[in-house]
Amino acid sequence: MYITKLTHAQSMPAIEGYSLETEEDYIDADKISPTVADYLFATPMVTDNENRIKASAFLNRWMDGTPTYTFVIDEGILEYFDNDPELTDMYMAALTRFTLQNPEIKNKDKIAVGALKQVLDYSNDDKNMVVQTKKLQQLLTANQNNRLEKELNL
Repeated sequence: MYITKLTHAQSMPAIEGYSLETEEDYIDADKISPTVADYLFATPMVTDNENRIKASAFLNRWMDGTPTYTFVIDEGILEYFDNDPELTDMYMAALTRFTLQNPEIKNKDKIAVGALKQVLDYSNDDKNMVVQTKKLQQLLTANQNNRLEKELNL
């Protein structure tokens, strides 16, 4: 008896065609940005993965320049990431996903927590190879105990 496991590698979205130089470029990129964020969540956090680096750079640049959406970065949450650029990039991807998937939510704290929960779910999955620092573990524990907002003083 043979069991075959099929896996589908998430392919890198075609971001090369988006120059992100004019307002129109950013508006045009609004449609691919959720796919870029999903790509980051579908791939392990390997620091030397060139496609992840390009995807993160593209998404961060888009977030900074899009006139369609406004993203508020919660500095208090970033402190828990111990200056880890990959975790910060995942938070940016989560902000993108959460904001675009929940357009009715306007409260910045609810958006921040909703995005952070996505990062924590990603971080808690061993296949994503996230190094769980003491501060990150503190967030994971607070989330598991339904005390995340209290931990963040929100």
